[in-house]
Amino acid sequence: LIKGAEEILHKNVLIKARVKELKEQLAEITKRKGRKRKRIQTGGTIEYGTAALYVAAEVSGASNPRKKVGSRDGANRALPAQRRCGNCGEAGHNARTCKKD
Repeated sequence: LIKGAEEILHKNVLIKARVKELKEQLAEITKRKGRKRKRIQTGGTIEYGTAALYVAAEVSGASNPRKKVGSRDGANRALPAQRRCGNCGEAGHNARTCKKD
């Protein structure tokens, strides 16, 4: 009876160690996923004209923004690629509004 109880206690210790290891792995994975979130504007509303000028300046000013080296603070983070039409491949519209047939 004592030997069986010792065996159960030993298994319990092993299970607790495994649970602790898995929780640490889960915390690491969760931390990685948290870094992938998009930035959210915190400054209030922005007018359409101002936003259009800002986007135009970004597109024309950066020759290839996706090649930038990223950092943790987000200052040099690469911008997402501009969406393109599925029919003709041009930027600025989508396949539903494409005028080329």
